[in-house]
Amino acid sequence: MGCLKSLIKKIIFLALLIAFFAFGGYTFVKGKINDYQYPSRADFIKTETNYADFSNVPSDYQLYRSFNFFGYKKVNAKYLPTNQKITVFDLKNEEKISVDDFQTREIDKKIDELLNNFKDSIITLEDFKIIQRGNYITKNKTIPYIRFQAKVKNVPFKNVVGTVAAYSKVNEKTKKAATKLIITIVDAKAFNPTIPAGFINGLRI
Repeated sequence: MGCLKSLIKKIIFLALLIAFFAFGGYTFVKGKINDYQYPSRADFIKTETNYADFSNVPSDYQLYRSFNFFGYKKVNAKYLPTNQKITVFDLKNEEKISVDDFQTREIDKKIDELLNNFKDSIITLEDFKIIQRGNYITKNKTIPYIRFQAKVKNVPFKNVVGTVAAYSKVNEKTKKAATKLIITIVDAKAFNPTIPAGFINGLRI
């Protein structure tokens, strides 16, 4: 009897799955996901204020959402002329990494700890080296950054360059400050420092 019940459940599930695809369920879900990830620019600016005011980011940066990554929320910008991607991570608080860490060089140790969290990912970095430190200056905030170079593990001769910048923003609902990390990583030969700078200079925090 138990085997029969199990077989019936499988048949019902299969029938529902076939009906889902037959009546446009996949297209519907795909459309909803696309609407979430790629809203209109006006809607993005209106709903993502916990990250920053994006209204002054130049129009050649496409703004879009992503799903959570290792428990962290994030939004993205893509520089359309070169397709270079910039990601803004919400670290939820200031405990893991703070803006002050960039001034005390505590960031060197904390970046290593952050990379260790991703060591089992499909793509990981090794031979990570900080090659420059500085600040981006927006109209209302100074945002510290580090520039780094690294190798992509398990991909021969793949060298990358990137930046990690940080600022603090108070969440409108929780009223607590959280660190936002702005990260861009590209092939070493394609790195252009004006691309992250152009995006960050347009933020109002």
